Amino acid sequence: METNRADRGRETLFRETARSRSSGKTDKALNSERCKAAVCYGGPEAQARRREHLFYAAVKQGGALAALVWIALQPTGWVEWSGFALFYVLNVLGMSLGYHRYFTHKAFETSKPMRYVLGILAQCGVYGSLKRWCADHRRHHALADKPGDTHSPYFDDYGHPLAGRPGMKHAHLGWAYGDAMTNMDIFGKGIVGDPVIEWCHRTRYLWFAVSVLVLPVLWGLALGGPKAVVSTVLVAGFLRVALALHAIAAVNSVGHRYGYQNFSGQDEARNNPLLGYLTLGEGWHNNHHEYPRAASNQLRAFEIDMTGWLVAALERLGLVWNVQRPLRSAP
Repeated sequence: METNRADRGRETLFRETARSRSSGKTDKALNSERCKAAVCYGGPEAQARRREHLFYAAVKQGGALAALVWIALQPTGWVEWSGFALFYVLNVLGMSLGYHRYFTHKAFETSKPMRYVLGILAQCGVYGSLKRWCADHRRHHALADKPGDTHSPYFDDYGHPLAGRPGMKHAHLGWAYGDAMTNMDIFGKGIVGDPVIEWCHRTRYLWFAVSVLVLPVLWGLALGGPKAVVSTVLVAGFLRVALALHAIAAVNSVGHRYGYQNFSGQDEARNNPLLGYLTLGEGWHNNHHEYPRAASNQLRAFEIDMTGWLVAALERLGLVWNVQRPLRSAP
């Protein structure tokens, strides 16, 4: 697979590392230098991100708690749960197909209209700014499970070792509330200034409202009438978006500690079958770290990757092309 912009942040850091290693610096000193180059601390951007994620947390988790109370006290039926299932799949695809495989890793190419479709789908997943997420994820790959990683269970924002529950908390969602911001001069190339990504970044709160409110309202009205609207918004809106968030966040926490590896020696990414199925293929995380640009993470028959299947279908329809594939199967 050819190198693309998603790999250049790693190349920049490693070139600096090669220069430093030639000067006789230790691995600990080199890791510290990489961390300092990759991360900026504090400032208006960190405050804005913290406010954004606190807003998401209040709305998503608060709405999900309200949904659980409603489910305990009120009957729900096929209208609410069919909406939950449909929008959960679209929610996770927003991450797996949109944020991750296309905009960050360029696992395939597509047309300008399809780029907008994928961008809207991504922001309807409500995992934060598409622009920031892509850069953060590039940093994660460049420094996976080393000081400077965006969300490793083994190091905090400042490169200090973590273990146990504090590490899992940081990797799961805690990192989003900290002061560490990705250096966009290194990891933002091809992201900052991209008209589709910038438009998605500016309109992300609109798509949040569409995802959590508008679509569930329309689903409830169409299939159950006015009486089904509130319950559909709670179940297919708030509960769905909260559970989809935790499923993806678990790839960063659980997926770097529990599971098996087809490929070892690079970092602590694991293939976790439960996460693999819940996240439509994102949980085959060790496979992804070995072949980050591949459009499918499926290397064994049971490692089902529904996102990869969708990319294959889009390719057959002529909607995407130059699809990237793993160089070899699992050993």
